[in-house]
Amino acid sequence: MVAETARPSRREQRREQTLQEIKALAMEQIAGGGPDAVSLNGIARSMAMSPAAVYRYFDNRDALLADLVVEVYDSLADALEAAARGAGTPEQRLAAVAHASRSWALEHPNPYRLIFQTTSGSGQDLAPERTIPAASRSMGALLDALSAVAAAAQGEGDGEGGEGDRDPQGPELGEQVRAWAERTGMPDLPVRVLTLGLLCWTRLHGVISLELGHHLVSTGIDPGLLYRAEVDELVRRARLGGRR
Repeated sequence: MVAETARPSRREQRREQTLQEIKALAMEQIAGGGPDAVSLNGIARSMAMSPAAVYRYFDNRDALLADLVVEVYDSLADALEAAARGAGTPEQRLAAVAHASRSWALEHPNPYRLIFQTTSGSGQDLAPERTIPAASRSMGALLDALSAVAAAAQGEGDGEGGEGDRDPQGPELGEQVRAWAERTGMPDLPVRVLTLGLLCWTRLHGVISLELGHHLVSTGIDPGLLYRAEVDELVRRARLGGRR
């Protein structure tokens, strides 16, 4: 017999509703003026609450922003992991994860800007013990997909062999990549895969950021086609084990 899950009390439901309303209003403030525009007092006025009541949910603005950052990173990671589960071959899985990044960003432009276009999502000043692991989930999804393609290609004899774990970009960058991976709890992968993951991460998000900022309009180039070309190049590089 399956035990029934205890239903939340009416008080707990009201608290959760209030919490979600606070976060929604904070995202509206961020959309209008960035993270610096978030004001607990302003949220209290919008909700016809006393400031003291809002502070029962969050000690300060940074605590609210940290919660938002973690939730946004988790939402992105959920989308990438779901895309990976629904794919077939390693190449299809990698492409699906990459395309899911853009799809999620276009569906959630303000959350995307919060974590990738402000320092709030950097993990440097807002609860790094929470925000860095949250950020690592989405990067982990990309790296897992990359490593699967590289491993499959090596098994087929398509990857570059005999190179060990040498970073083709140079030892200095390789050392920094290793340190980053250890610091953020990234998967234990060859430095070549980790470096390729970082390079692709910056390129893919570069296209997304330019698209969200409408900087590609004047070029007359379809951002979707440009992004697809970047994804195709990512898959090609992964099959070559990180070679150019």
